[in-house]
Amino acid sequence: MKDFYNNEWVWVTGASSGIGRELAKQCFDLGANVFLASRNTTELQKLVKELGIPKNRYAIEKLDLEDYKKLNKLVNVWLKKYPIPKVVIHNGGISQRSLTKETNLLTLERIMNTNFYGACEITRSLLPKVVDKKPIHFAVISSVAGKLGSPLRSAYSASKFALVGFFHCLRAEEEKSGVYITMVYPGFIKTNISKNALTGDGKAAGKMDAVIEAGIAVEICANRTLRSIANREREVVIAGIKERFGLWMQKHIPNLFFKMIQTAKVR
Repeated sequence: MKDFYNNEWVWVTGASSGIGRELAKQCFDLGANVFLASRNTTELQKLVKELGIPKNRYAIEKLDLEDYKKLNKLVNVWLKKYPIPKVVIHNGGISQRSLTKETNLLTLERIMNTNFYGACEITRSLLPKVVDKKPIHFAVISSVAGKLGSPLRSAYSASKFALVGFFHCLRAEEEKSGVYITMVYPGFIKTNISKNALTGDGKAAGKMDAVIEAGIAVEICANRTLRSIANREREVVIAGIKERFGLWMQKHIPNLFFKMIQTAKVR
């Protein structure tokens, strides 16, 4: 795996916390040059200092995925400053903890803009620079919620389903041109995702879900993701037994699944 990443540039969005932060750490350990993007550049500076990354092996850029209409211009600026990356990991995003009937339009838009349009616009901006010129690998952090729907996640799940559709189509169009895509479907991973999740009125939930607290270690999730990229796997599910069983049920006994998911413990 180290041969795949060594001396290559890897872009990680949402690198200031959670899965993104751990991906950045492990990429550096594998010899990659890390491009770290997030709204919180203070945390990115702390990460660089913590890891002791030399100045020639990292870049820090402020990135607000929600403001997606500015990303085309921003990506073009980055490409003038840095080499074309070998890997782009679309990790930045925000979750949700609210019933559909309690979720206002602004909250729905914020989640869709951040999770879906932000990743799409970065990708769209990079494609003219790389198609038929240089191979590039997009790793997209979707979610088990991008394969099945559950209570309290309507906007979040919609954004993750949308990523799947967009990048499946892109793969069909451009894999022959050297554009590789790995869809990553984490289940419950032990991060602060539930604390930062939005309630229906757009406020942060501020609570750690019990299922998240008991989730898979973020180090395991990041390592499995990076291995999948290096092996050019098209999809990888990183989840516990309960989430995997839910996926199996939805496929094989959907009527029972749709009844059971109504009472599933998802927080």
